[in-house]
Order: sequence, then structure tokens, then C-alpha cells
Amino acid sequence: MRKVKRIILLTMAIALLAAGCSGMTEEKSGSFQNRGNADPKDLLTVDEMIRITGISEVDYGDVDLRQFIEDFEITEDNVESLNVKLLLEEYSNTETDDVTDIFSDTAQEQTEHFTDDVTAIAFYENMNTTTECVYYDLVSEERYRASNCFLFSDLGQAEAEPYPDGELLIDKMDELGVFSWENSSSSEVMDDAQGMELAVKYEDGTIFHISATGILSEVMPDTYAEIKKLLLKSNFN
Repeated sequence: MRKVKRIILLTMAIALLAAGCSGMTEEKSGSFQNRGNADPKDLLTVDEMIRITGISEVDYGDVDLRQFIEDFEITEDNVESLNVKLLLEEYSNTETDDVTDIFSDTAQEQTEHFTDDVTAIAFYENMNTTTECVYYDLVSEERYRASNCFLFSDLGQAEAEPYPDGELLIDKMDELGVFSWENSSSSEVMDDAQGMELAVKYEDGTIFHISATGILSEVMPDTYAEIKKLLLKSNFN
């Protein structure tokens, strides 16, 4: 995801540079086009960029300047050829609501008290040519649904729907035995693979996460169909 975002940002920088520096010499233009492999040691520090460009807190607000410098690979050689103030304005507009960390395999696993302090629920299913994705933000009491898994890399791709019944949903999942499910897969070779992932995130950052591949009706418990229906409904009732 970070790599894709960096490509987008570099494309944006090139477009802005072309628009604002049409009189640039061929040498400068060539050096900018060759960006993308800057040595991390050559990148400016936050203090150096602020000093050289003269930007203030009004310009960067709550933007993570360290990440900004890394994304644009800003060095002493190219900083003066960039309109940093304009890039900062555009950069703040490219921030996405990425929630893919809910499926992280490296997060600490939640092992008890599965219905307490839940902040989010995410569900993904791919069956033949059909994909279903839904994300519940229990803190904001909102629900997002889309037909592609890119939803999780940017919730802004879907319109938020009010969903005040997050606690009822998590209690129902517990009642139907979700938190006793285990990862499962089928050894059978399939032309059209089926797969699912279900994750619950907690206030302390721990995750309950299960996944399955194969013929889902065979590898998942009998209550799977009911859980799927419950998660994809627009309301709890």
C-alpha cells in the first residue's frame, strides 16, 4: 500500500513541477525524473526542510513531515525545485483511511474477553467471482460496505452508513460461536478458489483474526452462513 501511495505522490509531484517550472533546464528535469532510489542517508531531516523552505506550522498542520520527506524523497539536491508548500497541501488531501492493519498477522492476538472494548469488525469473502467486504467502526458507529477488498485500504471508497448496533452485533457473533472458530483450509485444488477473513480489533490494539480457504460451506462451521448474512445486512434487526 505504501509503495502504491508513493507512486501516486511522485506522479503528483512531477505534474506540479511541470506546471510550475516549464522553463526548467533539461539537466534539472532529467534529475527529477530519475528520482525513486534516493539513499535514505541523503534525505533531509524535518528541521533542515523547514529551514530551507521556510514553511511554518500553518503550511504543514498535522502532516507527518518525516513521512512526507520519505514519500517524496526530498534531498538537498531537489528541495529547491519542489513547491513544498503546494505539495503539502496536496499531500494532506491524499491521506487515506487505511484499516488493513486489522488483518495483520503480526498484531498481538486477543485470547479472552472477546466482546469487551471492541473498536472495529472487518469481514471479507471471495466466492467464485463474487467479493463481499464490510467494515464496522464501532467507535464512530459507522459501517462501510463494498464489492472489492480495496475498501480496507481506503474506507473513503464507500459511503459511511450509520450503525449504532455494534455491541449487539459482537454479542451475536459470540452467541453463534465465532470466537471458537479456527483457521481452516482445503487441500483440494479448485479452479475458482473461495476464501474469507474475519477480524475484530480491540481498544488495546489486539486482534482476533481467522481465515479460511477452500469450499467455505465445507471448511467452515454450520453457523458461518448465518454470520455472513448478519455481517452483510445494513441493520442488526
